[in-house]
Amino acid sequence: MSIHMIEAVRFNAAGDRVEEVRWGRAKRKEDGSLGWEAKISEQEVSLVVDALHFGDEVATVFSIDGQIVQGPKIQLVLHEHGIEGIDIVDHDKAGRTLADLPRF
Repeated sequence: MSIHMIEAVRFNAAGDRVEEVRWGRAKRKEDGSLGWEAKISEQEVSLVVDALHFGDEVATVFSIDGQIVQGPKIQLVLHEHGIEGIDIVDHDKAGRTLADLPRF
């Protein structure tokens, strides 16, 4: 099982769902903090959906004072017409959301 981190998103024209992500594979360092294992790339959200179906862990990541800080984890959601997408786990709770990530 891999760990992936999303650092930026691109929403659709209506602004109601993520179409693309800037993400990469992560790894835990010896001190327990997260770091990048592979080059970050911009890809369709369908690849995030696939990773979640394969059992991989996907989370948001924020840069705070030059440090990578893990944000909420990502889960699958079902949009209108049965289209799979992503959202954060516990999206009804206060805190960071996908909309708080940088846009590209």
